[in-house]
Amino acid sequence: MKLRNKVVVITGSGGGIGEACARRFVSEGAKVVVTDINCDAVTRVADSIGCVGLAGDISEEDTVCAVAKLARDTYGEIDIWFSNAGYAGPPLSGDISDDHLWDLSWRLHVMSHVYAVRQVLPSMLERREGFLLQTASVVALATHPDKAAYAVTKHAALAFSEWLAMTYKARGIKVACFCPGPMLTPMLFADGIPADHPILQNAATPEEVANRLVGAIEAEEFLILDSSIGIDSLTAKATNYQGWIGDMSALING
Repeated sequence: MKLRNKVVVITGSGGGIGEACARRFVSEGAKVVVTDINCDAVTRVADSIGCVGLAGDISEEDTVCAVAKLARDTYGEIDIWFSNAGYAGPPLSGDISDDHLWDLSWRLHVMSHVYAVRQVLPSMLERREGFLLQTASVVALATHPDKAAYAVTKHAALAFSEWLAMTYKARGIKVACFCPGPMLTPMLFADGIPADHPILQNAATPEEVANRLVGAIEAEEFLILDSSIGIDSLTAKATNYQGWIGDMSALING
């Protein structure tokens, strides 16, 4: 799918990947709706690229409805909904007793995607055209040693994308799941990673990610990766799942 003249909603577009994609998509001729929980960030990005925006908590269905209404009222029916907003949680947040973190992770990484589909799918099915793009993480293909809620809900996000793709492919709906590796965004640095950490050497910039996504949307890829980490993990699971568990255990507890 080409982005020119397409109406695109990007959640979490007040910074990081979302902002870079908003800017890149507009340069491709898309009509973008910016949305983020940070009101100032929404105003800054929307004003700078000449688009509309709405601040709100995208994990709440009322916010999703309001964003969809803004898109339709301003530009017309939505062609692409990019569910990109996410929250990794603080380092060492693998504590399974943190009810708030589990609830937030579930609502943001899974239910916000469900709410978006409820809003846009009926019109897309009528037109037999539409693109549902969801950001999970390479963690969805592997795991995260310190963040149980993040890892589990990102796996669920990928599973939802798979279900959508299988269920609606024959009816003209395109579905993609973006599973990026480490990226040079505030989410990565929030973990307190030192400037000389090896992970930063191969981390992509938001602009590089945005370029990758433009190509993937045009090619209508389902699983969008930006590193070999995800394929390596999938291959290890498929060929020796028990061995993969053992290797991950050694890495985590090593």
